[in-house]
Amino acid sequence: MSVRIPPSPSALPVLGHLLRWRRDPLGFIIDSSRRGDVVRLKLPGDTYLLNHPAHVKHVLQDNHQNYVKGWVFDRLKAYWGESLLTADGVKWRQQRRRVQPSFKREHTNEFAPIVARRTGEMLRRWEDAAESRKELVLYDEMTQLALVIIGDVLFGVELWKDAERLARASQVALRVLKTRVAALAPLPLWVPTPDNRRFNASMRTLHEGVSRIVEQNRNSENAAASFLTMLMEARDTETGERMSDEQLHEEAIGMLQQGHDTIGEALAWTWYLLSLHPEVEQKLHAEVSSVVGDRVPDIADLERLTYGHMIVQESLRMIPPVWIIPRNSLQEDEIGGYRIPAGSTVLLCPYLTHRHRDFWENPEAFDPERFRPERSKGRPRHAYFPFGGGPRLCMGVDIAMMETLLIIAMIAQKYRLHLVSCHREEPECVLDMIPRNGVRMTLQRQVPAPALVS
Repeated sequence: MSVRIPPSPSALPVLGHLLRWRRDPLGFIIDSSRRGDVVRLKLPGDTYLLNHPAHVKHVLQDNHQNYVKGWVFDRLKAYWGESLLTADGVKWRQQRRRVQPSFKREHTNEFAPIVARRTGEMLRRWEDAAESRKELVLYDEMTQLALVIIGDVLFGVELWKDAERLARASQVALRVLKTRVAALAPLPLWVPTPDNRRFNASMRTLHEGVSRIVEQNRNSENAAASFLTMLMEARDTETGERMSDEQLHEEAIGMLQQGHDTIGEALAWTWYLLSLHPEVEQKLHAEVSSVVGDRVPDIADLERLTYGHMIVQESLRMIPPVWIIPRNSLQEDEIGGYRIPAGSTVLLCPYLTHRHRDFWENPEAFDPERFRPERSKGRPRHAYFPFGGGPRLCMGVDIAMMETLLIIAMIAQKYRLHLVSCHREEPECVLDMIPRNGVRMTLQRQVPAPALVS
């Protein structure tokens, strides 16, 4: 076993890098990565930043048995409980076996009309804003739309009236969790600090909302079409057991969060990037006009929106909502010629690996064409992992890509989106990568675009 120690940025006594991490986690990670593909960070416990695709593959796939969610996710269990997002070992495998059959591709295709219907409702609401040139906070619009779609797709209930309140509660809870993850020793949640009070109030809102969703689903005549009904009926393929009510509630919370927040972030960032690159936006409008025209897109159209699909891929490369993935090592390991002690935390960072200059030409440029097959040839699989990888690859990849592309296509049919004057965005790295200023935009009604010439 190698005894080499990775390079490390200069650090404070006792506190190490904790203050830099809390002040600007993304800036600190970017600066640290300049020291190499394996960098030792002085955060709580031994922490190692891994940047190379081969190292990502080692942790997520080749030696995944040695890497568990660890202490970071233990602190997140106040939010997600023992759901698929946070669980490990036997409990995770049991839940995965129960849930995975519900994510079959045919279910994704069945949900596309729901996405189109809810997006159409939002676009009709936007008509007054377009007429008055009213400023929209696009991140709020996108997360609320995604939340309403989750209400329909996953739970079979109407959430328009609750969307803003539930989305806000989710954001407040996650901001508090950020401080708890970064703290040396966070106070128990029952201690009545201002942050704890905000967190507990937000969690009450979310739990009450999910309880209503579960109850409405059980009593709904349309329950048979909902994802939650599938989960209620799902059985462990080995034991035949169903989920307990507690497990069902925790999975519902997790899916409610992951199914709307990351989608809202991806959509907001995509439109932000398009607004900065009008030549790319013009090609998108032309392709949508050529493929779909003015009718409502369906699932077959999405397969023909090849440039739109590349835009989504490139947006997720440049600004992946899940920007960092922590794991804890069970046993000592060696990565990149460096010793990784047992009990260490390793950080995989899609934001950095997606910009690794050995695998991405001109990585800071927004260039959807880089995802054409001829330009992707030879690129390692784990040079691009916005949805994770290995056995814990996100099961909702197909749904997420379908939903994101369908919403973008329908918006492009009706409107051009323009950043408000002098507006620029920057990421706020809470747990996801959130647009700090909300992506503030105005709407312009679309005029027919010339057909795309390939």
